[in-house]
Amino acid sequence: METSNVSTSTPQLTSTVIGTVARMVSREPRSISPETRFLDDLNFDSTMVLELLMNLETDLDTEFDPETLEPSDFDTVGSLVAYLTRQFEA
Repeated sequence: METSNVSTSTPQLTSTVIGTVARMVSREPRSISPETRFLDDLNFDSTMVLELLMNLETDLDTEFDPETLEPSDFDTVGSLVAYLTRQFEA
C-alpha cells in the first residue's frame, strides 16, 4: 500500500469513509455510522464496493492491494475502517 501524508487516525478514517459513502448514496453523513452495513443498510453491490474503493483511494491519496481485502472487510463501515487502519499501520 502506497500512502501520502493524509491523516490516517481511526477517527479521521471513519470520517473519510462515512463522507465518501454518504456522497455515493446521497445521504447525510450523520445518517451513517460505523455499524451501518454496506449490503443490508446501504444496498451496496459489488460494483458499488469497487467504486467505493476507488473513491477512497482518491480521498486518502493511496492505493490498496486488492489481495489483502476480504469480504468481511465490507460487512460494516466499521469493518472497512478497521481494514484501512491495519493497512496504514503495516
